[in-house]
Amino acid sequence: MNRPRLRPARTIGLAMATLLISGGLAVQPAVAGQIDIIPSTPKVLKPAPDTSTDQFIVGIRDSAAQAAAVKAENAADHAATKLGVQAKSSRENATGGHVIKLDEALSASEAQAFVETLRADPNVAYAEADDIMRPTSHSQDYGYLEQWNLWDNFSGIRTPGAWDYNHGEGVVVAVVDTGITSHPELNANVLPGYDMISSAADARDGDGRDPNPADQGDWVPAEECESGSPAENSSWHGTHVAGIVAALGNNSIGISGVAPSAKILPVRALGVCGGYSSDIADSIIWAAGGVVADAPVNPNPAKVINLSLGGIKECSTTYQNAINFAYNAGAVVVASAGNSNRPAADASPANCQNVVAVAASDKAGARAVYSNYGSTVDVTAPGGDMSTDVSRGILSTLNYGTTTPGEPAFAWMEGTSMAAPHVAGVAALLMSAEGSTVTPAQVEQQLKESARPLPGGCSAGCGAGLVDATTALKKFGGTAPAAAPNKKLTDFNGDGTSDVIARDGSGALWLYRGNGYGGWKGGRTQIGVGWNGMTSIEAPGDFNGDGYADVIARDGNGVLWLYPGNGWGGLLGARQIGAGWNVMTSIKASGDFNGDATADIIARDGNGVLWLYPGNGTGGWLQPRQIGAGWNVMTAIDGVGDFNGDGKADVIARNGSGALLLYPGNGAGGWLATSQIGSGWNIFNAIEAPGDFDGDGKVDVLGRSTGGDLVLYAGNGSGWWLYSAQIGAGWNVMTAIL
Repeated sequence: MNRPRLRPARTIGLAMATLLISGGLAVQPAVAGQIDIIPSTPKVLKPAPDTSTDQFIVGIRDSAAQAAAVKAENAADHAATKLGVQAKSSRENATGGHVIKLDEALSASEAQAFVETLRADPNVAYAEADDIMRPTSHSQDYGYLEQWNLWDNFSGIRTPGAWDYNHGEGVVVAVVDTGITSHPELNANVLPGYDMISSAADARDGDGRDPNPADQGDWVPAEECESGSPAENSSWHGTHVAGIVAALGNNSIGISGVAPSAKILPVRALGVCGGYSSDIADSIIWAAGGVVADAPVNPNPAKVINLSLGGIKECSTTYQNAINFAYNAGAVVVASAGNSNRPAADASPANCQNVVAVAASDKAGARAVYSNYGSTVDVTAPGGDMSTDVSRGILSTLNYGTTTPGEPAFAWMEGTSMAAPHVAGVAALLMSAEGSTVTPAQVEQQLKESARPLPGGCSAGCGAGLVDATTALKKFGGTAPAAAPNKKLTDFNGDGTSDVIARDGSGALWLYRGNGYGGWKGGRTQIGVGWNGMTSIEAPGDFNGDGYADVIARDGNGVLWLYPGNGWGGLLGARQIGAGWNVMTSIKASGDFNGDATADIIARDGNGVLWLYPGNGTGGWLQPRQIGAGWNVMTAIDGVGDFNGDGKADVIARNGSGALLLYPGNGAGGWLATSQIGSGWNIFNAIEAPGDFDGDGKVDVLGRSTGGDLVLYAGNGSGWWLYSAQIGAGWNVMTAIL
């Protein structure tokens, strides 16, 4: 095993365990920061247990509350006597049913007999077990790596493009779960919630329901929950789910949620060994703004309610009534499909009406091996599969405490519990974009219409497919705020970070994914062959107006070709966009140089005349015009984007003496006064501007030395440099870098 190399974790005061790095990927040229994660122990899936319960919910036909309560208690007493048990207490829940608690738990078969006796009573409208629901997730080791589930265009939900529209502002997402722990990635987004656990013993806070939704820990000794059940540490499940929905973004701490500006409403319904359906149903109603006895009205009604919980049961009347209330109140109810590798029709509350049932996919883009499936599933989202590698799970917020809360942490987990909050987050993005008039039914339909087929397949049935945040917002989010007119788009795989494309001596074209803070994300990917026939290759940004970064290339006959990017890191079929370009000695992307919000090209002819070819936004040209003369003294030219921070696209050029010059654009296709920004640049045989490569919001420059070292020059945003750092070696095997 190689010595560990640690990738910097951008945190403020968080203790975070890093994972050891084993042998890196064998690719040339070498790049800094390539890592691989030691595989974890394979996990064996267990079937859902046949659980016992000591609570039942009884609906009475008499609408008078007092009479109904008496009739419910009488019916329960009668049924209990048959089984030799006693009904201890009764209370009404928010759906109108009466929760009957017995003096001892009944087995599954005894519970069914009890329910059938209750249903035989003419006063009883419905009777059902108050089933105990459990979180639908599996936990694993702590760590810090990139969130493939958000940015990966192959198997992720593609949030970066959706964030061009909004970040979930103005939307409240309720997380009905184990409660929440304090975490710097969450605290600013958390609203006052409620502890809806009615049993003080299960709640572990010394009382029943109260206004404090803090997770007290759900640790249990062996045999506590059912015969043969193992001892378990606290899961901090609600904290993990909340982080997937709305962890703060761009705060230099650790991760981002799907909707990082949405608000989280924590509602605690799961405690020791899970939670009763009656408490969960009351939580749904309270979260949606309904009236629940002995609880104040929620001042921040949720527009999205996440239920990462469930059990193998039919949808109960209690659940359906609660969900219908939330649905009619305008809230999208999202439920995990379950982890039993069986039809989701068997799992409640995913099998209820008016919910968005979510299956889980893995990093390969296929249905996760544990995920439930079938016609009940509406859509699928990443839930991860850590059977071979923890980094294939879902990274989110957690807590270091094994029993009671400790320090904030980050951890990988897997399960449909992790898939559901991805969908809840995308629903929040849609509702933020569309406003209060959009209905739950419309949001569900939009999620389905914008989903894409699972790239790894799902023959068992994964609903409409993999949720796609970017497609959803492009189709239904209205008009995105205009991007900065000087933006040079170099994000080829849609993960929100700048990338580099390079051609080697054999003509193979390679994608090197940037990690967003001055390094590389994983190994390179080959995206083309036969490119040694091209005499010039350039990355113009989004040249055809589809929102994805493209490539332009000139062949040996002077024909100019557009290779549209597919947004996933690949290229679509080429089309000719020009001829006679062999008269040009340099062709470079300039971003939007003339201020019309479309990508342009600048080119120098054999006489040293510099020309602007304005793009028309659909892959073609407007009338070219001359913008300079005497440029044959320049040994390198490149469009750098807005290098001096004035909001206009600029150009850099190196002269024969090695001086690097900044030509500030005036925003209308011309120049302001030139300034020198470097000397000694003749040591570089390639100079390229990859956009903002280190993630600080300022454009940077890359230089390749004659020895093959790749050096990052970080721009300071005002026309100068912050630092330089080597980020690769062996790049002299590349004949083109863009």
